[in-house]
Amino acid sequence: MSVDRGPKSLHEHNKSLLYSNRPKFKEDLRENIYVDKIRNDGLYYKRVNENELKKVLAQIRLKARREFIKELKVLAVSIVITLIFVYYLKLYLDQCFGLTS
Repeated sequence: MSVDRGPKSLHEHNKSLLYSNRPKFKEDLRENIYVDKIRNDGLYYKRVNENELKKVLAQIRLKARREFIKELKVLAVSIVITLIFVYYLKLYLDQCFGLTS
């Protein structure tokens, strides 16, 4: 004998309304992000002549070259400091343990 419980109990109804039981996406609002056509949403770029473009590219390359040289200098200084530290540490440990060369 099955018992017909009738409408959902208030507890079951509230449990079904929990945030964790709600659908994560609304199916009708999804749009395909892979579209073959070009979007025309108001972004227009002004045309730049060749001379200005070459000048800007030269400035960018110069700035990148300066940044790279600065990073190389910092790397060289850090390597020198590390080598000096290791050398003095070796001398100190040789003195402590009586290893003379």
